[in-house]
Amino acid sequence: MSRVYEALIRANADRASTVITFGGGVIGDMAGFAAASYLRGVALVHVPTTLLAQVDSSIGGKVGVNHALGKNLIGAFYQPHAVVIDPSLLGTLPRREFRAGLYEVIKYGMTSSPALLERVARERKAIFARTPDVLTAVIGESCRIKAEVVAQDEKESGLRRILNFGHTAGHALESVTKYRRYRHGEAVAYGMLVAAALAVGRDALAERDRQALADVIVSLGPLPPVTDVSSAEILGAMRHDKKMVAGRLNFVLPTGIGATTIVDDVTEKEMNKALAQVGFHR
Repeated sequence: MSRVYEALIRANADRASTVITFGGGVIGDMAGFAAASYLRGVALVHVPTTLLAQVDSSIGGKVGVNHALGKNLIGAFYQPHAVVIDPSLLGTLPRREFRAGLYEVIKYGMTSSPALLERVARERKAIFARTPDVLTAVIGESCRIKAEVVAQDEKESGLRRILNFGHTAGHALESVTKYRRYRHGEAVAYGMLVAAALAVGRDALAERDRQALADVIVSLGPLPPVTDVSSAEILGAMRHDKKMVAGRLNFVLPTGIGATTIVDDVTEKEMNKALAQVGFHR
């Protein structure tokens, strides 16, 4: 255990009012929700040990637990006292888990940074090799983007909604498969492809940009198939999404690499077409 972790434990060992989490996104979300609830809130420190947790879930203060009706339907906004990220912890992370985290990095590239998306495409071999300087740069840029967005909109009333890119269909996919078949990042990858297909269908995104996104996702390795998951199941799960406002679903669509828009008028016909294009069956 590194000196940083030892110092954290020593500093908090005599305090019953501090929760320190070591683990991935699910552990952080669950322990964070417990920290937010116990005694109406105790100090929380995250030490994320997966790439997905390091670039996304440990930052921003969203904590919660899943429900049969939807992803993270029970939760809170609760900022950690500190987040300690050590890329060397990823050295033994299985390739599939590592790849799942990279899909969240791609999300940041599509919403906010063409340079980050291009870097993943250009340096994916070095990233998969866990080359320290390359991996640290990718993690650092992802954290910077998320922290800047959250600093401007902590409770997701406006700008922070762009971070839901890929999560609407992605959360639905996780829900209908009981959170057992797909890693969160894999579901988000499918969600991004669905959102991009929707955007192209509306002439809001150029086909070349949709193809660029698809190429980067495919270049990372195979995704578990969705051919036996029906569009009807996905649409049904979306109706329980926490992003529903007054009966209308807020949907983040890309308008270019590094740019998005939020709409609330996606029709069932559009969704069925986009889901079919990505590989879901009718």
